[in-house]
Amino acid sequence: MNQSMHAHAHLARPDLAATAHEALLAGFTLRELPKGYLLSTPESPHNQVLMVHSGRLRVYLAGDNRELNLSFLEAGDIYTTHTPTYVEAVVPSSIWLIDTPTFARKLATDPSVTPAMMRVMGRLLSNAVGLIEDLAFREVPARLARFLWQLAERRGHRLEHGWLVPLDFSMQDIASLLGTTRQSVSSLINQWEREGVLQRQSRRSLLVPSLDSLKARSSPVP
Repeated sequence: MNQSMHAHAHLARPDLAATAHEALLAGFTLRELPKGYLLSTPESPHNQVLMVHSGRLRVYLAGDNRELNLSFLEAGDIYTTHTPTYVEAVVPSSIWLIDTPTFARKLATDPSVTPAMMRVMGRLLSNAVGLIEDLAFREVPARLARFLWQLAERRGHRLEHGWLVPLDFSMQDIASLLGTTRQSVSSLINQWEREGVLQRQSRRSLLVPSLDSLKARSSPVP
């Protein structure tokens, strides 16, 4: 392939991605949510599909005295309110919304939407399987190590002396997501600071000198 053909192929890919994105969002309505807004509950009559445009939403279960975070949805993630969960905006967020019957017809009539949907749903399924695996086979330190190194790989910034990891979750959010207590998470982070596994840069960021050290601590119980 000559240089001009290489350039043409390089320029075509963003166009194709933009076209697929526009096809996926056709029929959705953009909605702004303030921090703390409860979009959906198990009793909600609305049956909708949402895609996060910006911000972060929390998906969780709630009992009389306890909440369990199942996932945090961020830009590009998709979810349906037709589940026995609560969905809350933890920061000001904007989302795309469509009712589920319309979305089902869209999938049936527009094949171009299917690949994008499969990628998003595959990522959510992977997250769900990872959560189940954590709760079943990993002790709390291994769960936290896995959470942090995956956060570093997904959102961290590579520096000369490690990875700078934004930690814009509260200790309680992390604890609920990992099925433990805030005190346990704080104690482990303090212990790993003393051991040099982590360095606290600020209230909202950590420095991880070596991801391999965290990965070694994330192994399931044999």
